[in-house]
Amino acid sequence: MNADKIASNENTALDEKSQIAETIRAIDDFYRQADELYRQTAWRMGLPDCAFDIVYALVNEDGLTQKQLCELGFSSKQTVHSSIKRMVDKGVVELRGDTPRTQRVYLTGYGRKQYEAHIKAVLAAEHEAVAIFTDEEQRQLTSAMKRYINALNENLSAPTFH
Repeated sequence: MNADKIASNENTALDEKSQIAETIRAIDDFYRQADELYRQTAWRMGLPDCAFDIVYALVNEDGLTQKQLCELGFSSKQTVHSSIKRMVDKGVVELRGDTPRTQRVYLTGYGRKQYEAHIKAVLAAEHEAVAIFTDEEQRQLTSAMKRYINALNENLSAPTFH
């Protein structure tokens, strides 16, 4: 009887590990698929990924700092700076401010004409995708993702890598 209980506990532990591994793969797949959808959308708009992120952010809130754009687009300072420089050269965005620290990035009239309608279509698509969930499902989804990110942050912050 005791051996059966031990075997049952071992099977339960294996089933849990298998379920956890499956969930991790599913989460990774969701992120990859979403990333690819946005990459393809940027490509259809004729924009590199970082430029898409910048235009997307500026359509939502014009006049952001480069630091804010880095945070919103999850890109490095150097990547955002290079992308903005190219976008300034193409007349898509302009910098306003006296010093590099106080400069803010704005869409130009040309940039707004070229991309605002496309970004608004992306925003509408995102809205429609979320609207398939009930209010309760939306709360559960965001709550679960927040718990996952917090746990991942806590667990990845603990190890020291050499």
